[in-house]
Amino acid sequence: MAAHLPLLSAAFASFAIAIYVMLDGFDLGVGALLLIQADEHLRDEMVNSIVPMWDSNETWLVMAGVTLLAAFPLAYSIVLPAMYLPFIVMLLALGSRGVSFDFRFQQGNRRRLWDVAFSVGSMTAALMQGLILGGLIQGVTVTGNHFGGSVFDILRVFPFVTALAVLAGYVVLGGGWLHLKSEGKLHGFAEHVLRHAAPVFAALAIVACIAGALVQPGIQRAWTAHYKPLALIAILFLGTFVALTKSIGGRSDVRPFALGLILFALELLGLVIVVFPNIVPFRISLWDAASATSTHVFLLIGAAIVTPLVLAYSAFAYHVFHGKTPAEGWEV
Repeated sequence: MAAHLPLLSAAFASFAIAIYVMLDGFDLGVGALLLIQADEHLRDEMVNSIVPMWDSNETWLVMAGVTLLAAFPLAYSIVLPAMYLPFIVMLLALGSRGVSFDFRFQQGNRRRLWDVAFSVGSMTAALMQGLILGGLIQGVTVTGNHFGGSVFDILRVFPFVTALAVLAGYVVLGGGWLHLKSEGKLHGFAEHVLRHAAPVFAALAIVACIAGALVQPGIQRAWTAHYKPLALIAILFLGTFVALTKSIGGRSDVRPFALGLILFALELLGLVIVVFPNIVPFRISLWDAASATSTHVFLLIGAAIVTPLVLAYSAFAYHVFHGKTPAEGWEV
């Protein structure tokens, strides 16, 4: 039983990351889209659509980080110094989003300035998350049980490709969310965004997959070992993309957003298949990096208590604020 505890901890961390990416992804996408929307009234509607849940989504990122630190301290001690630059920039960007989000309501005469700050912070956070993903897939230099590379190893072509892919994917989720929550001009804007962003995301995702196999031999080995499930995921991804493009402008407001979430879920599933059983991709396994059994027991008990509460709160928030966002916002 003890041998399975690291696997359970890793599964929980993967679950938390997946929920974070799919939930916080759409509000980062909405934030990024503020930069290209000139109409202040429509920008207000865009912000109002994410007001009830945008900050709570980041709870899952904290839970994933705590799990990595407690359950796999060796991996944490390697990944963190390897990704210092994007981690620091991401945290600063997330902080700037919080500041600009509040100030845009307090300083109406400078609302455009704070909207730009919120948008730049959203795009920067998305790009840094993609940079981290690309850096991990590219491979972290490990010497003994320590990070043996440079913090500038991240500044290569492949991580930048994944960064652009993640940003494009978040924009698709943001467009899908606005398609679900808006009406009138903003709904038309969401359709326009989806028609342009979805093909860009699909193209960048395909390029990133091909480039990843070229720069990382571990991905090639994973395809050899798991060809059938990975091929099935690739087919489902393309099928979902086609369904997404056909759903834009259709009768269903929820379908583009739901299909966007499925695209991300398929990519995350494929990533898990490629990386497993490693916690530091292609370098260190779950079991080699695992902490003491008692730590996993304590962590998993806490997760079993906290996770249902967070899920219940999120479900309650989405239920209360379901339907179209009122033009005048939720606070009236």
